[in-house]
Amino acid sequence: MRLQALTKCVATVGALALPFAAAVPAASATSDGAGSAFAISASGPVAIPPTPAVTSTAQKPERKSVAELPANPLVQAGVLNAAAWSGHGRASVADLKVAKLGLSASAVTAKCENGNGVSNLVKASLNGKKLKAAATPNSTVKVDLPSLGNATVTLNKHVRDKDGSLTITAIEVSLVLAGKTQTVSIASVTCGKDGAKPGEPSDPGKPGGDPSASPAPAPSGPPSAAPVPTPVTGDLPVTG
Repeated sequence: MRLQALTKCVATVGALALPFAAAVPAASATSDGAGSAFAISASGPVAIPPTPAVTSTAQKPERKSVAELPANPLVQAGVLNAAAWSGHGRASVADLKVAKLGLSASAVTAKCENGNGVSNLVKASLNGKKLKAAATPNSTVKVDLPSLGNATVTLNKHVRDKDGSLTITAIEVSLVLAGKTQTVSIASVTCGKDGAKPGEPSDPGKPGGDPSASPAPAPSGPPSAAPVPTPVTGDLPVTG
């Protein structure tokens, strides 16, 4: 009954999100020293376009922020930040919750500078077990979901492109929902090499903040309009 109800919910929300079905799985590959970033994206039965997303070759940071991810049956999040400029990308998500996986974090950040980068989790847990703040690149976590099967959570995912650019996704979730693959990418950045020094975009708890800083209270300004999302619902790098 639970799976049947979830499938019905997926179909209903999916119909609302058709204009955004072509979601990008990771920050777009860049060349010529460009940088790119997004806070959250999902593809599959529940589709969420990269929100917010930035790509830039400028020497100063271009920033976009959303005060809260629009309601959907898969993932909840507070302030979402993305910033990019030549050779740099930064992304952050505050108050993350993926209830069907038992995944939560007070902050998720990713930073990429001149072809190198890191991601970080603050107060993150999966099924009640604490996750390391700085996981080894490409750490995988297997999660057994009753009535839904297995899900794979990849932490600190690193992908090096042929042109030397690096994509870092702090958390990537993959599972099968209603017979189709569902993925969720959280805090993803891409950068190539560039000689410019990074500017210092500010705090991930506030719109326009620096994704590498700690989360802060909700933003004072009005929320930016965000795209409407679409529905679904592992060896473990944990501490304690």
